[in-house]
Amino acid sequence: MKKSLTTLFLVCFAAAAAFAQENKVETGSINGAAFRIEMPATWNKGLVMYCHGYQVTGTPNNFENQRAQSLRNVFLSRGFAVAESAYSTQGWAVKEAVEDTEALRRYVVSKHGKPSETIVLGHSMGGAITIATIEKYPEIYDGALPMCGPLNVTLNGFQERIFDMLVTFDYLFPNVVGSVVNLPQGAKLDQAKVKAAVDAAPEKAAMFAKRYSLSSTAELPGVLAFWYEIVRELQVRTGGNPFDNRNTIYDGFDDDVALNRGVKRYAADAKAREYLRQHYSPTGKIADPVLTIHTTYDQLIPGRYVSQYDEFARVAGTQDLFVAKFVVAKGHCNFTPAQTGAAFDELLNWVREKKRPAAGEIK
Repeated sequence: MKKSLTTLFLVCFAAAAAFAQENKVETGSINGAAFRIEMPATWNKGLVMYCHGYQVTGTPNNFENQRAQSLRNVFLSRGFAVAESAYSTQGWAVKEAVEDTEALRRYVVSKHGKPSETIVLGHSMGGAITIATIEKYPEIYDGALPMCGPLNVTLNGFQERIFDMLVTFDYLFPNVVGSVVNLPQGAKLDQAKVKAAVDAAPEKAAMFAKRYSLSSTAELPGVLAFWYEIVRELQVRTGGNPFDNRNTIYDGFDDDVALNRGVKRYAADAKAREYLRQHYSPTGKIADPVLTIHTTYDQLIPGRYVSQYDEFARVAGTQDLFVAKFVVAKGHCNFTPAQTGAAFDELLNWVREKKRPAAGEIK
């Protein structure tokens, strides 16, 4: 009997010890922004502030899905705590995301003490938020890892990739997209209609897809519907149309003359344009290492939109603090956990040992 009680005690003690070694998760809300913090069982005093990408308004946060946890495990396994805000609003929420992420970071510091290292990182729109954050708070962060994000001037990139793509498709395939201003609340682009138009004119569709660096016409319905949603949401957010194509001379189509004569021209609303210019136009003024990674094929964000940050850094005299690396893969943000971990390790080595990574491939 004594032996069995001793055995039971040891089992209970071991279970309690194991429980004590588990990661600790805290959730809550700050200024209307839900958050999640996960502290590893053995914390090295490092902190990762994660910035998520674009989410359609009304989409619930994805804190608990398997992919999100796999990503967190990359940093948790290296001893880092991971804090992430769901932001107080969705859509192109760069302004709110920078503010909400900073509010959450301050909360973590107040509760757990000042970290020995703080890294900001994020995917897609979260990459733009990462750049905006590291430029705004250089004294707080030790490094940044923007992943698959547009690191160019948002107003210019959105005009070329989103707005121009919609208006030129509207010219080439009439009665599918229609006007792209004054979009009503809840308006969506009918993907079935886009597919029918593409299927009815496959050669024209192939030319259009190639012009916008898409690998297949099959990607057009999904990509254009996403762009339409972004334009609609931006008009609500900014109170007007931020894009102006009156001075755009289009090229690279099968008949540039006809397209330039026939494409619809739109004037921007000054207030809307200024909002998008502010949120966000990178400056290249960084004081900490910034390592970015991108797939060799991304249907949403071309690689050149990432590389353009090198130009800003050159003008600002900070080129030695920026490195862009690539992953051989197809798809937006299509990185494996191992590839993300490899990039994170290179950034940490840069931060700690002052060894700038070589440009090239992350395997």
